[in-house]
Amino acid sequence: MNITTDSTLSFFDSGEHTIKIVASFVSGREQVYVDEILVSEKRTFRYSSVHTFQIDQQAAEIRVRVVSIFKGPYIIEFWLAGELIDSDEWDFPRIMAQVKNAQQQMPLWKKLRMFFVFGICGGVVGALVGFATATLFKG
Repeated sequence: MNITTDSTLSFFDSGEHTIKIVASFVSGREQVYVDEILVSEKRTFRYSSVHTFQIDQQAAEIRVRVVSIFKGPYIIEFWLAGELIDSDEWDFPRIMAQVKNAQQQMPLWKKLRMFFVFGICGGVVGALVGFATATLFKG
């Protein structure tokens, strides 16, 4: 399992096929790819979800489970024809350590862009609040 700034990336093999799972623990978006072709996509904030698809005329499932939001573990299982083939399991502190490493490798311009966008949004909200307050107490 590899982790980008906000999502996990897991890989499983089944014969000649490669299954890739991208699961964001921030947005709840989960995507399952077989040989780089999207076969299932969901957005969920539940403790578990199941993605079903076919591989070589066999029923396949990816099961994503979160035991505890604050501690983990975060479990991704690959089932083929009703049999558990492989799984990845990560606990929350390990995920956060990977996220921190990924964020440290983020280019400076991306970090500055984020501050700029939040600054503009804060300025707009401040202007609206100031205008509403001035209008309310105009007298």
